[in-house]
Amino acid sequence: MCAKSWKHSRHGTIGGRRARPRPLLAVEIVKNRTTKQPFNTMRDKVEGKPLLVDQITGKMMAQGVSIQAWVSHFVIAPPLIVTKEELDIGIAALDEHLGIADALVEG
Repeated sequence: MCAKSWKHSRHGTIGGRRARPRPLLAVEIVKNRTTKQPFNTMRDKVEGKPLLVDQITGKMMAQGVSIQAWVSHFVIAPPLIVTKEELDIGIAALDEHLGIADALVEG
């Protein structure tokens, strides 16, 4: 999957994405796209509850893709020397593992 062709609309759990300043990208995951209800809150993090973003991050890191998770969103900041192939691998891994969040909403 090409970085340019990735569409967040295929995942109903993506509440938003921000790409300013480039190359930084933030992707928020939510239970409900309309209300923006998050899967987890800061309170969950403070209380030590397992966070969905950490589960997704763990799966991605097991595939060799590094991504930063924070409560209910991911921060994607590739190095300036990243190749197109490396971006495609990272996007494919994110696309695959966002299915975890999608399944929680559908199920």
